[in-house]
Amino acid sequence: KANAYYTAGQNVKVKDTDPAYPALAVGNYALGQAPLASRLSNRVRGKEGLSYTVRSYVTASPLDEAGQFNMMAITNPANMPKVEAAMMEELQKFLKDGLSGDELEQAKNAYVQSLRVMRGNDSVLASQLATGLYVGRTFAYYADLEAAIGKLQPGDVKAAFDKVLDPKNLV
Repeated sequence: KANAYYTAGQNVKVKDTDPAYPALAVGNYALGQAPLASRLSNRVRGKEGLSYTVRSYVTASPLDEAGQFNMMAITNPANMPKVEAAMMEELQKFLKDGLSGDELEQAKNAYVQSLRVMRGNDSVLASQLATGLYVGRTFAYYADLEAAIGKLQPGDVKAAFDKVLDPKNLV
């Protein structure tokens, strides 16, 4: 079967120690990282049936303000215009409205749970240990990250994305 790969991204000026990072991570989880429970997945896969694989990503370096925001979907080439339109509409709505209180609470709980599950994977744990040794951080970083996530309010997510992301600069 013919497939097409949609992707849009932007470099963002953020480190993983930036005060905005917890809000970016949780907001992105709600937008497109949660495999079957994100806004992008619900719209592009669930509502419109245009793709089985839909995601967004936020990355942040522990060393430099060199992060990225990306969205992607795999689709039938004939559906590419519909996929691009749906993804951009959902992103615009997310940036305009942010998250509701209920949506934020669900995303915070699910994201923190995913962090804990990942730490149960030997390769993830080894990578986190190696990064910690390299940058001089302990696992207190992850405890602090989870505590910051727990304190997030709906306006924090919108403010964080407003700070770093401009849809006009997506490539």
